[in-house]
This record gives sequence, structure tokens and C-alpha cells, in this order.
Amino acid sequence: MRYPKRPESHVIEAESWRLLQQLAPQNWIVREVSERDYGIDAYIELVSENGSITGKLMSVQLKGAKKINWKRLNKMSHEARSPSIESKTARYWLGMPVPVFLFVADLSAKNIYFAPTEEHIRKNFDSLEKQDTITFRLYDQLNLESSLSLEILEWLYDRERMHDQYIFHLTNLICQVDAFGEFILTNQNLDSFLEVETERHLQFRALHETCRMVSFYFDNKCEFDSLNELYEKDYQDWNDGYCILHEGTLDKSLKDIERIFPNLVRKVVTLVSEKQAGYWRKKDYFFFELCNNGEVMRGLDQFEGQSNR
Repeated sequence: MRYPKRPESHVIEAESWRLLQQLAPQNWIVREVSERDYGIDAYIELVSENGSITGKLMSVQLKGAKKINWKRLNKMSHEARSPSIESKTARYWLGMPVPVFLFVADLSAKNIYFAPTEEHIRKNFDSLEKQDTITFRLYDQLNLESSLSLEILEWLYDRERMHDQYIFHLTNLICQVDAFGEFILTNQNLDSFLEVETERHLQFRALHETCRMVSFYFDNKCEFDSLNELYEKDYQDWNDGYCILHEGTLDKSLKDIERIFPNLVRKVVTLVSEKQAGYWRKKDYFFFELCNNGEVMRGLDQFEGQSNR
């Protein structure tokens, strides 16, 4: 007698979901999506350790594999390629209002490995037009059993969640490169004890915040003090409750920014004109051309020439 048989894919999918429920941190809220034809299997809320629900929501597609075939990357880690994802699904992910992660369950290892998707899609944007599918790089160190990996996942989540803010400052840096450069060079070595007037103070804040955000976008760190730290140091140095920012404090900060300013500009130009060229050509053609026509770099060369005097 013949009976229906359960497809192996259904077995793998069910085991993957059981594994996710087992490995997901207790402070995660995992909500399975009933309709999964559009590339999203679950929404996960990242609840803080003290139980606060802060609105950190990410989208997840869960894939399962009997065994992931790892290749040695170096002495400390291995890498592998994810199961194939349809290019149309990747385009859909790129337009999602919340960060999208790919989870791949290795049923033999009883572990789940994760990969952020959108940054990889931007770097391989042209492939979406040429290929029917796309794969993502997995690293064995990025898995749900590792507490360090979970910290990295939250950092990757925050970085993608703030992508629109980062993009604003990336574009602002390039569009204001001449004005920012002139401000840096012409507002140093003034009378240290004087107060920075309001207009120049606001201009400095715009420059400072843009350079700070661009630094965090590329290097996850900033090599100069935050505005709050500057204000605190200013008060400690001058003990002046009527003045928020003195010329001496401004001078020190501008010297710090001057050292990294050219490198930040070059990183943005390289990102837009090379690393994510296809994405930016489609997203903002004018900005793409601005980063490619050489005008920005000529202005930067002029800044460096004046800076080195």
C-alpha cells in the first residue's frame, strides 16, 4: 500500500525551527511568520538583559542544512557559503524597514550561524541583475551558541538599523568637503580664552557629528572626543559656567579632526565609486558621479597642501 511521504525538506525545516527555539537567548522574542513566501520567516525582538523592550526588531530568514561544509579561513576560523537565495528576495530584503539576517541551521553540529545581508547585497548589487541567486559568507565564529557572537550580532544590527543616518553623514561629508576643509584650516590658533560664537559653534557641531558618524561607520570607533566630552573638558580647563566652548578647546578638537579628515573622505569616495558602485549608481546617480569625477579629490589635495604648511 502506498502512503504520502514527508519530504526531506520539510523535516530539515522543522528541525531548524526546533533548533532556533532551543538556541535563541531567553531575552529574545521570536515571532514566526505564517506566510513565508516572501523571504522572511520570523521577526525577532532583541530585548535588553533587564527585560526592557526597546523596539529593536530584526527580520530573519531561516535556512537548514544537514551539514555545512566549512573551509579553513585562518588558524582561528572557517568560512562557508550559505544556501542560495533568490536575487528577487535579496532585492526585497534591501528595501525592508528593519535589518535582515540570514540564519543557517547546521543540523549535524546542532548550531545556527548568522550573516547580515544588506551590506553584502550592496557590495554585490550588480549581481542581482545578472544572476538568479546570491549566496552569503558564513563564519563559524558567528553562531548563536557564542555569547561574543551575540554581542557582534547586536553591533551588526545597530549598524544596519542606523544605516540611513550613516548615509546622511557620508553624503554630507562629500557635499560639504570644501566648506568643512576651510573651517578646519581657518579656525585654529585663535585666542584660546575667547568664547566660540554661536554661528561658528553650530558649524563646528555639524562638522564634528559628520566626521564622528563616518568614523563609526567604517571603523566602529572615533579617534576624537565626543561633544559631551569636549564640553566637560572645557569646563574643567576654564571653570567658566557662562561659556560652553572656548577657542582653545575648539582648536584641540579641530587638530584631531584634521588628522583623520582626508582618510574619511577617501574611504567614502572608495565606497561609492568602487566597493558599492552598482548600488550607488542606482540609488543616487548624482552623488555617484560626484564621487567619480575627481572634483572631490582635487579639493582634498588642496586641503592637504594647505594643511601640511
